[in-house]
Amino acid sequence: MTHSLHREGNLEKLERDFCVFIYPARGFNNKGSGPKVSKLFEIFYGNDASNCSSTSLRENLYSKVTPEEMLEAIRKDADSARAYATFNSREKVKNLLIQMKKADLGVSIMVSGMIDKVREITAEAGLDPHTINLSLGVHGRTDLLPPPDIRQFTTMCGHAVVSPHLVRQAIRKVKTGRRSLWDASVELAKPCACGIFNPHRSAEQLRDLAPIYTVSRW
Repeated sequence: MTHSLHREGNLEKLERDFCVFIYPARGFNNKGSGPKVSKLFEIFYGNDASNCSSTSLRENLYSKVTPEEMLEAIRKDADSARAYATFNSREKVKNLLIQMKKADLGVSIMVSGMIDKVREITAEAGLDPHTINLSLGVHGRTDLLPPPDIRQFTTMCGHAVVSPHLVRQAIRKVKTGRRSLWDASVELAKPCACGIFNPHRSAEQLRDLAPIYTVSRW
């Protein structure tokens, strides 16, 4: 999906950052697809997703809902349920694709990540991608964007609801010892309704950035 294509940052970290989407085709096979989507969502969770969400609740793994509540909402949303997740390991993505292929539920699955890594994973899972979308970058008044070190966080939320100000606040809290790397990353993940903000990657990025930032007061 296009809102997951513009993730920026360190290549090593991007190679361990994958988004997976479950998308029944509207007008083709979405009617009554809730139970199928919920089954695939269980595969998400069974493969240790770093974060996940669905259109049925618009809440992610770090909001106030449980995975069980997400599943129940998906089952009830029979005709329009979709689900999203992010993973921090190629092996996790490979395993879930193998399981989804075996389930053979006829629902479209999209994987977003570094294209060479995604092609490797799909080949190992015995899959041949139907369509490939590529990001052509960001154009226009790029001088209005936050700097690259902040964008590596904000672009993990494709709908831009993780504010650059929130990222800077997280860095300050980590720097001053008021938040752990993980707790600060969870705070950043909460606004992302799609559940594709990866807190495991965020924690690594905060760890790298905090030492080089300065704050005016402790």
